[in-house]
Amino acid sequence: MIPKINDPGDPADRNSPCTLEYVNFKRRVYHKVMGVIFEPMENPSRSGMTLRCGDSIQQVLYPGIPIECLDGKEACSACACHAALANHPYPQCLVHHNQLDLIDRQFIPHMTETMQQVYYNSQEPTKTVAEDILKAHSLHATKVRLFIM
Repeated sequence: MIPKINDPGDPADRNSPCTLEYVNFKRRVYHKVMGVIFEPMENPSRSGMTLRCGDSIQQVLYPGIPIECLDGKEACSACACHAALANHPYPQCLVHHNQLDLIDRQFIPHMTETMQQVYYNSQEPTKTVAEDILKAHSLHATKVRLFIM
């Protein structure tokens, strides 16, 4: 379970930009904490680590955390993407929620390079415009540290 960051103030006292900033703050804290927790696994998850197992045989193990151990909300938070109520809820491609039933069509895939370009394009304009650009692609303004596991 992801630790909950308690709100020090009254959410009703905030306007929309302040609420958005607080949500982004929580997301950044979450990703930094997860980076510290999983950093020792980064190299072994790519190249493996040799351990003597219970049967006294040395094995090369590749540690990892399967994404299936996260529920839907946690998985969206971990990937810094919008959840099921977003305009583009499907994590594999940019299909609009009104077109989810159109399985015979091709949609723009959510590729790392494409989404990085969207993120970099959102850095130039104002915060509002940047948030609109990211939201159009179901992303948040959070740098996600990728671990190959």
